[in-house]
Amino acid sequence: MIHLMPQKPEKLKTTVMLAALIQRDVLIGLRQKSQIYQPLVFQLLVVTMFPLGLGAGAKTLAAIAPAVIWVLALLASLLTLDHIFKVDHEDGSLETYVLSPVPLPASVLAKAGAHWLLTGLPLTLFSPIIAALMHLPESAFGTMLISLLLGTPTMSLIGSMGSALTISLKHGGLLLTVLVMPLLAPVLIFGASAILESTLGNPASGQLLALTALLVFSLTLVPFAAATAIRINLE
Repeated sequence: MIHLMPQKPEKLKTTVMLAALIQRDVLIGLRQKSQIYQPLVFQLLVVTMFPLGLGAGAKTLAAIAPAVIWVLALLASLLTLDHIFKVDHEDGSLETYVLSPVPLPASVLAKAGAHWLLTGLPLTLFSPIIAALMHLPESAFGTMLISLLLGTPTMSLIGSMGSALTISLKHGGLLLTVLVMPLLAPVLIFGASAILESTLGNPASGQLLALTALLVFSLTLVPFAAATAIRINLE
């Protein structure tokens, strides 16, 4: 008697395909390496300019450190947002995402996740070096890392929406920045405020909860908005 193999559930197939998509993007990013090193080198070069430009001591640098850390993380993340869908659009892979049995919003979420693994996570792990150069008190390092772990995925998600809106433009990097910057302002405000409160010895739970809410909001709505933008650009 022949026993037929049970068919894999659709959810399991979707999970496997999304994991393969993330793995593919991460491997491509690791081979090219520019998506990882470029934001980190940018951060390091800019942060070394502050002591030279301000001519200030450790106290002044520590006072502006929360804002500098988050502004640099935001600007460094913007450097690679244009690549989230651009390459897939040029080689035709983006159309396969639309025709795939995997829901397009889920594919968008996977692409944003791969971007975060290649850009947001390295920026977060590199942040203690930036903080040390800015003389940020060590007591604020924990809050800084938590805020970046909550805020950088939101940057990748909102950036994926901006990338989806500009994929059909040859030079859409500037427009993407203009579209994304206002949407990322709340992340910047709450992230920098959390570090600042921590340096003053105050609890930063309110700011961290706000960053968590922004992340949940982005996870809920942004993939669908980006998927709609992709479909419109491909029509």
